[in-house]
Amino acid sequence: MSEWEYIKIDLSDLPRNADGIDLLNDAGKVGWELVTLTRNNIAYLKRPVRRRTSRSAATAAATT
Repeated sequence: MSEWEYIKIDLSDLPRNADGIDLLNDAGKVGWELVTLTRNNIAYLKRPVRRRTSRSAATAAATT
C-alpha cells in the first residue's frame, strides 16, 4: 500500500505579481500532484513518501 505526504498551499496569500500556475508547476516538478483546488483558492497536493534504503541512509549520514 502506498504512503502519501500532503501539503496545502493558500494561493490567495501569493504576492500580486506571483502566478499560482507557476507555483503549482514548480511543485509538480518535484513530485507533488494536485488533488483538489477549493473555492477559496486552497490547493491540496500529495506525493508518495520516499523511503530511504539503508544504503542511501548510510551514504547520507557519511556526507553530513
